[in-house]
Amino acid sequence: MHAQLVRDYLHAIESHDLDRVATFFHPDIAVIEHPNALNPKGARYDRAALRAAGERGKAAMASERYEVRALTCEGDRVIAQIVWTGTLRDGRVLRAQICSVIEIRDGAIWRQEQYDCFEPVS
Repeated sequence: MHAQLVRDYLHAIESHDLDRVATFFHPDIAVIEHPNALNPKGARYDRAALRAAGERGKAAMASERYEVRALTCEGDRVIAQIVWTGTLRDGRVLRAQICSVIEIRDGAIWRQEQYDCFEPVS
């Protein structure tokens, strides 16, 4: 059940439909992005900050795809190993190997911790 929720959430992100993405969030959502090549200081997002980040992403990305390599479920926690491919509006392609730790509460995404390893831009 939680595995399908995470898969559906990733598909919603791919669609760039921010209202649809928001339906997956618990009212007290928190996302922790650990430092990475695109965001060297990392970040912490609440619902409003996620919406703003989604708007920035939607403006910059022509498309993006999440290829789930593995999902491991333990109770209300899902660990997702993902290959992310994003195409910028200028045609450049970004790729990252991602480990995402997602905690579910009340049937919604309550906490998400991101470990993004970006490959050189092509």
